[in-house]
Amino acid sequence: MEFKSHRWLWRLTMVVCFLASLTQEACGQEALRLSLAGDAAARANREATATIGYYNLLLGRTAWRFSAGLSAEYDDNVRLQPQNPEGDFIFRPNFNAQMHRPVTEKNSLDISLGVGYSEYLQHGDLNQFYINPGSGFSFDIYLGDFAINLHDRISVTENAYENPGVNSNNGNNARLENAAGASATWDLNKAVVTAGYDHASYMSLGSSQSQPDGSSENLYVNAGVRVRPEILIGVEAGGGLTSYDQSSSAAVLPDMMQWNAGVFCQAQISEYMSARLDAGYTVLSPAGTASTNLNMGDTADYYFQFSLSHRVNQFLNYTLSAGRSTDFGFFGQAYSHYFARLQPNWNLFRKYQISTPFAWEQGSQTYNQAADFDQFSMGINLGRQITKKLSGSISYQFVEETSSQAGLNYMVNILGLNFSYQF
Repeated sequence: MEFKSHRWLWRLTMVVCFLASLTQEACGQEALRLSLAGDAAARANREATATIGYYNLLLGRTAWRFSAGLSAEYDDNVRLQPQNPEGDFIFRPNFNAQMHRPVTEKNSLDISLGVGYSEYLQHGDLNQFYINPGSGFSFDIYLGDFAINLHDRISVTENAYENPGVNSNNGNNARLENAAGASATWDLNKAVVTAGYDHASYMSLGSSQSQPDGSSENLYVNAGVRVRPEILIGVEAGGGLTSYDQSSSAAVLPDMMQWNAGVFCQAQISEYMSARLDAGYTVLSPAGTASTNLNMGDTADYYFQFSLSHRVNQFLNYTLSAGRSTDFGFFGQAYSHYFARLQPNWNLFRKYQISTPFAWEQGSQTYNQAADFDQFSMGINLGRQITKKLSGSISYQFVEETSSQAGLNYMVNILGLNFSYQF
């Protein structure tokens, strides 16, 4: 069996995850995070648009795909309170559209938009429009050995537990994020060089919290050599500046400069397994001073991120990522964290799809070591194709966060029912 033939790789993966869980500090870099996120988005876009039958409407030279959905959800702690949680029913109608426009034989424009509205039956102050991650446009240009991508990605998130360490009690934590930029890859078969730039903007949309708006400029470059057709190794570097709206009462940090340098290895281990490892050194440097009583200064540490995609057999495939990183938090605070995320997908029954995601994070605010947090989440999703155009799913998610700061501990259980109609 294929699983037996890769048993040693599976054991190695478990060892990596175990070692990741033993680490005590975390630090990474924003430029690499945006670079990896951009690579993942581009890869997902290519896979989706290459699928036969992905589009269901042709208008001139454009191909379109439309879908609409409705989800009903019960959340037993909508304000993420440590005591006396308040539950509510939430209805979320949504609409999704994708467009593919070939410009030349090789160049193409892709646009995707997923929007919706969350209606709370009892907590109207939490009602919120949202934009799904992955929305935006991507323009691919191929010139000889060069592949150039111009992009703009936008999202509006509303769930506070997506930002660990957030003081979310009694507040609407919706935030808009937009990243626009360009990347270019020079592929010489044996050698590959990639460089890119992103301008990211962050804007608070919450009605009862005061979070600072901000923006960041990020540059990154990596160069790799194929030591074997299936193995690419190389070096990477990046840097940037994150700026906060200092007029906001929530601004607790000065502007922040960062840079990183490291190495990476990307391997297609088998037809059904691929992996990537990034590791290196990163530095954060506050630029000037801000209205804060925190002990500010340069911080430096190492980062790593390991990711694995594996199709075990016809019944199971999964993705795994683990590492340590530094991200810029919801209130302008940089926080160091280590994490592990596992997404198994089970094909045990005909016409049914089952997934059982798991995630864990542990970290602390970089300039306030007393603000530590642990977050654990797990869930199950059962989906089925009801008719040719209608699909449905039921889901359950559990999230628990513990913090060294009083009042930030919480548990939440979420039960959902979702229907989606493909036009």
